Amino acid sequence: DQSAKRSAMKYSVLLVLTYHLVLCSSDNTTCDKNGKRIDCGFVGINQTGCENKKCCWNPRDNDIWCFHPNRPSGAIEYIVDNIEKTTLGAKITIRTNGSSFGPYGQDITPLVVEISAQEDERLHVKIYDPNDSRWEVPARFSPIPDDPKSRPSSPLYSYKYPQKGERFYFILTRKDNNDVLFDTSKGEGLQFADQFLSISTILPDNYNLYGLGEHITPYLKLQPRTYTMWNFDTATPEYLNVYGSHPFYLDQRTSGKAHGVFLRNSNGMDVILDDTSLTYNVIGGVLDFYFFLGPEPESVIQQYQQVIGRPHMPPYWALGFHQCRYGYPNVQELEDVVSKYKENQIPLDTMWTDIDYMDKYKDFTLDPNNFPKDEMNKFVSNLHANGQHYVVIIDPGIKTENGYSPYEDGLKMDIFVKDHNNNVFTGKVWPGITAFPDFFNPNANKYWENQISNFINDLLPVDGLWIDMNEISNFCTGECQSAKTNRRPNSKEIRSSSLGFDPNNPPYKINNQGTNTELNVKTLDMDAVHYGGVLEYNAHNLFGLTETIATDKALENIRGNRSLVISRSTFPGTGGHGGHWTGDNHAKWDDLLTSIPDILNFQMYGIPLIGADICGFLGDTNEELCSRWIELGAFYPFSRDHNTKGAASQELYTWQSVAAISRKVLAVRYSLLPYYYTLFYNAHISAPYKPSATVLRPVFFEFPSDQKTYDIYQQFMIGSGILVSPVLQQGSTSVQAYFPSSIWYDFYTLETVSEGSETKTLQTPIDHIQIHVRGGSIIPMQAPALTTTQSRMNNFSLLVALDSEESATGDLYWDDGESIKMSNYLQARFHVSDKSLTSTISKPVYSYSMPPLSSITIVGLRKKPSEITLKGSSIDFVYDEDTHSVRITMNWSMKEEFEIKWK
Repeated sequence: DQSAKRSAMKYSVLLVLTYHLVLCSSDNTTCDKNGKRIDCGFVGINQTGCENKKCCWNPRDNDIWCFHPNRPSGAIEYIVDNIEKTTLGAKITIRTNGSSFGPYGQDITPLVVEISAQEDERLHVKIYDPNDSRWEVPARFSPIPDDPKSRPSSPLYSYKYPQKGERFYFILTRKDNNDVLFDTSKGEGLQFADQFLSISTILPDNYNLYGLGEHITPYLKLQPRTYTMWNFDTATPEYLNVYGSHPFYLDQRTSGKAHGVFLRNSNGMDVILDDTSLTYNVIGGVLDFYFFLGPEPESVIQQYQQVIGRPHMPPYWALGFHQCRYGYPNVQELEDVVSKYKENQIPLDTMWTDIDYMDKYKDFTLDPNNFPKDEMNKFVSNLHANGQHYVVIIDPGIKTENGYSPYEDGLKMDIFVKDHNNNVFTGKVWPGITAFPDFFNPNANKYWENQISNFINDLLPVDGLWIDMNEISNFCTGECQSAKTNRRPNSKEIRSSSLGFDPNNPPYKINNQGTNTELNVKTLDMDAVHYGGVLEYNAHNLFGLTETIATDKALENIRGNRSLVISRSTFPGTGGHGGHWTGDNHAKWDDLLTSIPDILNFQMYGIPLIGADICGFLGDTNEELCSRWIELGAFYPFSRDHNTKGAASQELYTWQSVAAISRKVLAVRYSLLPYYYTLFYNAHISAPYKPSATVLRPVFFEFPSDQKTYDIYQQFMIGSGILVSPVLQQGSTSVQAYFPSSIWYDFYTLETVSEGSETKTLQTPIDHIQIHVRGGSIIPMQAPALTTTQSRMNNFSLLVALDSEESATGDLYWDDGESIKMSNYLQARFHVSDKSLTSTISKPVYSYSMPPLSSITIVGLRKKPSEITLKGSSIDFVYDEDTHSVRITMNWSMKEEFEIKWK
């Protein structure tokens, strides 16, 4: 693959030349004190530390003191050289107006800017080098939408670029209100060197931006700071780069209209957000932008998912409750945990096991002493007999041990990542010295499937897989060849001789871990080589995605049903193949709070199946914290209790009070699973009748014209119909809940709590979480049970919450809960208007049996009906004066349409 090799070698700028020129550029030509300042330091840095980082030092009140080298006014700029009109837009050639060696390398010239109007709501703008094939994310991992044959007829946008001979810029505007959405005409302008690409856009006053992950933050709306994207194994510190990279943001304007921006680039980057602008500083690849015009926030995410791929449809059982911990010592402990959940009548769908089950932490093995094959198979068989499931963890690191078949097979198939000398790259993880499968290699998927198949068919029939440590995490800094070292000897000398430059130390240092940490710390060397000559420097952020794709395909091929894959490391497109958990959080109140913005962000990233470790992973939890956490965690899309080895036990039955609370809130969750499942389906297929892309969503998604919702991160919506307002502070027994403009009903009592546009203090004792149903919603439900296998057999009900016009809508999707093709299903839509509730059933109708609809509750009626009829015949009902609600008991097939009228 010569093109890929040229792409990899594109970064071969001589190290000596690069550093000589950077070091010699420390005068005012690259440290303009009046130019744009991009933070290069950290709190407390001094002049010596700043200059040692090759950055500029200039103390000034109310400004950044230590900043990256910049360009003074009048610096070399890109000028439009030629404009070619195309079917979809324009192809613009730009050149520098002189010989330009900036602070981070020689600007490439010429460049091409290709503007393509792909859809009415989507514009594509790509800036690239026409004379050399630079690194781009492969389409087989992250899809690229095809260009249409003709220009869209009614685009929501217009755009502007300069005439020939003028300085290049690009401005994107929303047509209907002339709102400028992206504007590069001000600031330092475009920079495009081999290892440094930079472009800025001006932002409006009091902007409302969301996304740019993965970061743990005590807020949802982005605040001014640097957001670094470089996948890194760390125990969830606030603000720093962690496990995944998602260069996407949503911009909610005060007009009520939103748009999104996606930079399709896998290289390390800083996105610097200040009071007036947003700047991308990227260390490789191309500038490949997609703009999504919405205008509703949910539509923006739907349009984004049309580019990166629609979310995976999970099996129904994945929406049940899960239990895990690192440190279960043996199979008897697993059996005891499952038994105690049943004894305490707490729902449990899936038992999980961390690396404890492995033989000396080696993938695809069982510990013969503590988790012997016969006893483990008996345990899993009992789980399956009870309608429960079992999931285990696997890591990408394969122990380099002679006679260990996963290693021997990998050598035979030649599928491991290589070092710069074309030898197998070796790192160190739990089992010791390890090699890493290279999922860029077309044979790697077959290798991975073979290992999983051997494990499932010959050792243990697990139901899903949990893939961890896939940033890639490495206990060494770069390659290590001995289990007793954390760094390979003479690493700098070895790397310097391989490519002519050191990709571990590019001229621009991204703010890795807040301290510009070297790129190979706790991961692979950047000169490690993937199939086709692709450098780790370019591919690093993609490993979690490629492993998720391979694991998803393997499980579905082996088991013949929908997979459950939960991955720690993610990239745009991961949601099409699996879910995510938020990683190694802490048993602290702050982590309870930050779980909400983290989970809401991943809804925007196209990964709706996400949850945080309930009660906290690191440290000892306590009774109050665990009570509040299960109240919240019961409504995570992926709901799992998990903690670490050595920490105090926190299974939900550990405290009687927590057990009682768990029974209550998980009963609510299980009763709502038909609603959750329908939300997942609508996101999966991009429901045509309404914007559908998320399961949980920020409050402003449903109320984008209400500016009070823009800062809300302690409440969230489940779909469009349910508002959750948890207690998040220690010792608190009340919630300040904001109710946007609508009628809101208490989920438990059906009482009207608010008619909207107000904040209310709600008393919330330790055993309660505030849940409110929005007027205008119809929520499909089922009677709860201890497993989804049981709950799926229970009768259906509908909760109909009328709005001020006494209308409502809702829907239900139903299938067997596991088939991959999903061709045999029921889809029902419910609608209320003019005192009539109707159901419309899609054709063909689901062919399997399903429970009947046994009750309908209608809340929000202005007065007691004098008569209610079902298909023209009078039926009995019970009216509650206090809640203005009607309860109808019936026995109706969900497969048959109905019409209920009242007078």
